[in-house]
Amino acid sequence: MACNGSNKGKKLTTVVRDTVLKGNFSAAAEIAFDSLELDSFLTAHGDFKQFEPDLRKLYRIQKFNYIWYDHRGIPEATNNLINHIESQQSDGILKTIPYHDEFSKMVAELGNGKKQNPTINVELMLTAQYFNYAKNVWGGAEADKAEDIGWYLPKKKLNYADLLHSQLADSIDYSGQSAVIPQYNALKKQLNHYQQLEKAAPDVKVPYLKTLNNINIGDTAASIPLLRKRLNQLGDLKQLSISNSYDEELQQAVIHFKNRHGIATNGKLSKGFIAALNVPIHKRIEQMIINLERLRWIPVDDHGGEFILVNIPAYKLYYYIDNKLNWDCKVVVGKVMSKTVIFSGHLQYIVFSPYWYVPESIIEKEIKPGMARNPNYLANQRMEWNGGHVRQKPGNKNSLGLVKFIFPNSNNIYLHDTPSKPLFEEDDRAFSHGCIRVAEPRELAIKILKQIPSWTPERIDAAMHAGIERSVTLKDKIPVYIGYFTAFVDSKGELNFREDIYQRDVPLLKFLMKDKVR
Repeated sequence: MACNGSNKGKKLTTVVRDTVLKGNFSAAAEIAFDSLELDSFLTAHGDFKQFEPDLRKLYRIQKFNYIWYDHRGIPEATNNLINHIESQQSDGILKTIPYHDEFSKMVAELGNGKKQNPTINVELMLTAQYFNYAKNVWGGAEADKAEDIGWYLPKKKLNYADLLHSQLADSIDYSGQSAVIPQYNALKKQLNHYQQLEKAAPDVKVPYLKTLNNINIGDTAASIPLLRKRLNQLGDLKQLSISNSYDEELQQAVIHFKNRHGIATNGKLSKGFIAALNVPIHKRIEQMIINLERLRWIPVDDHGGEFILVNIPAYKLYYYIDNKLNWDCKVVVGKVMSKTVIFSGHLQYIVFSPYWYVPESIIEKEIKPGMARNPNYLANQRMEWNGGHVRQKPGNKNSLGLVKFIFPNSNNIYLHDTPSKPLFEEDDRAFSHGCIRVAEPRELAIKILKQIPSWTPERIDAAMHAGIERSVTLKDKIPVYIGYFTAFVDSKGELNFREDIYQRDVPLLKFLMKDKVR
């Protein structure tokens, strides 16, 4: 609508490998194979049929020469590929490697210390495994399921043959710098840290008692040492002690944790805070795995450097200039029954002192019942009939506030001001019919209209309070992305988690769990 299982399983491990290996594969160019061998390989390995066009394209470019061998046998580049395939869990990939047993046997034979003569099955297996790795780690293992689970942002399209061919000429970059957005590698680093945390020690559990609600600086409680230990385990408290006193250092650690989890940033030890604190590390690992998959779907540098991102679970709008965060503010998003859609568009114009044209669904559910109770309902709400429809007049009480920001879309969703300012003080801000209410609309308008110098802050103020609707068309459209990330790394490098308000994480995790490594 618009304005109108737990998986503990096998513990994940991290293998630290080189991420960039300079490649000089020219020696292999003198060793060729019969192109018909590719047909035989694909017949015997049907799971790689999805990569047949890429395999054929790549080896035609390579003139059917071996890539992963040279005259000395197996070069370092080949071993590096094998290491990354075997340790793809460090990228949050849960799926079993295709033809795992065959691949493992092959790797064991390659590592026997003897000189390896070129073998076509090994050569094609390595290339196919590279394509599978690139799909899972850089393209998204479940990218084709994105729209099935409500994700309508533009999806990345990777050409695996061109990707490998370009890397062969220079270096194979397993960090994926050219294939994934910077946020991906930042979150992956945090995932690897949490994977190590899970192996290092069991979760520290902090019991909740109502008396904790009233703890102040200088007070003591039996559970304070456990609170210290848990915050230290998660990195919010740097120095660990056994003191049972709630001191300023501990309070700052509590506030730091709350900031990272979107909880009201005070020093109170609330029930919600303790619940977030006790979320098991393995659940946080799953949360990062889910969001790494979402990040793989996003095209790289598809927006020209200036764009707006709304992260629904974070209830925040972020304004980027030159691909760097320039400004952010709170937002209100759709209720669970009227979810804000995950999609993208281009901001084209701003409407000052807007009318609100009430959607038919709201007329049926709210307006007509109100009119039945009170004949003066429309007048009291500053509404009027207009061509068979109901609209609300411009002004301070208008449901869209004093300005709206339009990026045309079939969902009829847009950004707008609101007279309901107190809602921005809530931790959970899912209150709208689907549109996105902006806490600081004046500041957003100033940011956007810098491209039209005649629209000064004073002129913007006047237009917002004029009481007469006026539209301003932008000279340059600005990309707008409405995303859904429950785990992310912020501009300060801090790992953040948010509640899965629309319950979208579990369906994606189920997809990712299929063919899970056991």
